[in-house]
Amino acid sequence: MPRLLNGSMAGFLLLLTVPVFTHLGGRALWVQLVLLWLSLPVLLVVFLCLCSALRPGSLGRFFGRLKARRKARPPRKPRVRS
Repeated sequence: MPRLLNGSMAGFLLLLTVPVFTHLGGRALWVQLVLLWLSLPVLLVVFLCLCSALRPGSLGRFFGRLKARRKARPPRKPRVRS
């Protein structure tokens, strides 16, 4: 079920964002940049949904490994300037 849900969510979000990019032709450059900037979070969610649909659980394991690495690092000593 999660694979199907994540894949369909990615497809739906792509259907919403693709028209933004296909109709940018006659717009001013600043409008194109603003629309691109506003669509980056949606494209990131699409990418993460596709990653999760391809390999469910892999993102959770990745973030768990990052968290474990942060905890395993010894605390940094403050530098003393002389």
